[in-house]
Amino acid sequence: MLSSYAAPYISPEIFWPFAFSGLLHPVLVILNILFLIIWLIKVKLRFIINLLVLIMGLGSIKKIVTFDSKTSPVREGTLKVVSFNSKLFGVYDDQNFFDDFLQTIKEKNYDILCIQEFYNIGINGSDAINEIKKNAGFKYHYFHSLKRKKGKSKYGIIVFSKYKILNYGDLDFGNNTVNLCIYADINYNNKIFRVYNTHLQSLKLARSDYQLLKKIGEDKDSTFLVSKNIFGRLKFAFIQRGKQAEMLNDNIKNCKYPLIVCGDFNDTPQSYSYRTISDDLNDCFIESGNGFGGTYTGPLPSLRIDYILHDKSMNSYNYHTGENFKSDHKMVETLIKLN
Repeated sequence: MLSSYAAPYISPEIFWPFAFSGLLHPVLVILNILFLIIWLIKVKLRFIINLLVLIMGLGSIKKIVTFDSKTSPVREGTLKVVSFNSKLFGVYDDQNFFDDFLQTIKEKNYDILCIQEFYNIGINGSDAINEIKKNAGFKYHYFHSLKRKKGKSKYGIIVFSKYKILNYGDLDFGNNTVNLCIYADINYNNKIFRVYNTHLQSLKLARSDYQLLKKIGEDKDSTFLVSKNIFGRLKFAFIQRGKQAEMLNDNIKNCKYPLIVCGDFNDTPQSYSYRTISDDLNDCFIESGNGFGGTYTGPLPSLRIDYILHDKSMNSYNYHTGENFKSDHKMVETLIKLN
């Protein structure tokens, strides 16, 4: 638990095992609470150790559960912002959910929509970008596709806006990754603000890794092979996310506009990448969320790895997680007021 407290402050490039402790932080909190209860029932003084460790980390616990939400029934004067890792709309899993997604964003009437793992699939003689703009009322968008040696890729990351995009750009994470980051400068009622949409380094487990995971415990060889593969991928991902987060933080510091950061960080709030990016920003979940903030629905459910952060000059209200359709991520949305 103590090592998980250190994780946000130590670059994985320097010592990556702390990052693994940070990933396990929610589990470690639960274990310490359970041991605290056990020692109290058994009237053992060692409960003091667990109590002290939990007290030391009260700030970190608030990042995974909060009951101090700020709500506002007023939509006027606020931006309705949503972020979603669409997992390519399920096109490679034979469970395309684009129509359901389209109906939801049409009903929700969002002002800003950020999508990671976007796939510009063909729809009714058109494509996903045009269908979203036509049906959900977005006038502007910026799509950055993955660089390919041959031809244009339909895979990428995108920002949709009902308000004019004045400028846009991207951060170069390099050619050896499918992860991307873009930004768009938007004019809202003569106020210019910047929206970042980012997708930090994925773990990139192959189908063979998932098959191996099922074999853990069957024999020593399988268990060793799984552990070696998973830890190797974790180490690589932690280090890459740290570098990408530093790159994004540098860009944020040089931004002259108020800003909003949306995205899938692939990391928990108790991580170096989260702390690096959220430095000097407010987390909408902490500011206006309620309950547990889990956004990931995959093999390690309840983890919060999808975020909306904003400049301290702004205020957020009514944060909540929405549907996941058939993605392994939930949509996260909030109202943001520019002051």
